[in-house]
Amino acid sequence: MLGVDGARGGWVGVRWDGTEPACAFAPTLTGLVADVWPVAVVAVDMPIDLEVSATRACEDLARPLLGARRSSLFQSPSLGALDFADDDYPGANAWSKATTGRGISKQAWFLVPKIREVRALAATCAVPVRECMPELSFRAMHGEPLAHAKTTWSGHALRVRLLREHGIDLPDDPGPAGRVAPDDLTDAAAVAWSAMRIARGEAESVPDTGGPAAIWW
Repeated sequence: MLGVDGARGGWVGVRWDGTEPACAFAPTLTGLVADVWPVAVVAVDMPIDLEVSATRACEDLARPLLGARRSSLFQSPSLGALDFADDDYPGANAWSKATTGRGISKQAWFLVPKIREVRALAATCAVPVRECMPELSFRAMHGEPLAHAKTTWSGHALRVRLLREHGIDLPDDPGPAGRVAPDDLTDAAAVAWSAMRIARGEAESVPDTGGPAAIWW
């Protein structure tokens, strides 16, 4: 199974078969998947199935599950925003306000190039590509929402411990993947854990009908 998170300069992945995890980094998502192939499921911390409306149903269902971490799930851009060039944030934002009544945050807009990559992979990949949210994965590991943000020392230490307790002991030297922010690597590992649950038929999702329009953990 492969868990993937976007990182500065590319993508970071954790390939996990239930034993020792393998970490990888690549500038493109297709390159990352090719580097670690074969895998049975690809789980990505990135929106895949966008909607034309102002909000996504899966995100609205997921936020209440996150407790104090609900703000970590920000609103994804609407589908039509992907038609605008990467340097046309003003145009995309104006379109979104006129069409849906809601603008696009800069944080969401910066994800658009990576969302395009994920959607392209999902349309062509030979195995399921599923959207996962690391905070929901960690919540499932912990039994409740995590109290501390992933960028704090307490939050990072707890996430590393939870991964280790659930079989993913990240190496001190993950090779090229060591260039990314620590929380990007732990997020990739968390969705690798969820990818294993998807493969085993143990995963949960919102909505619970599953499929590519859901968020899994």
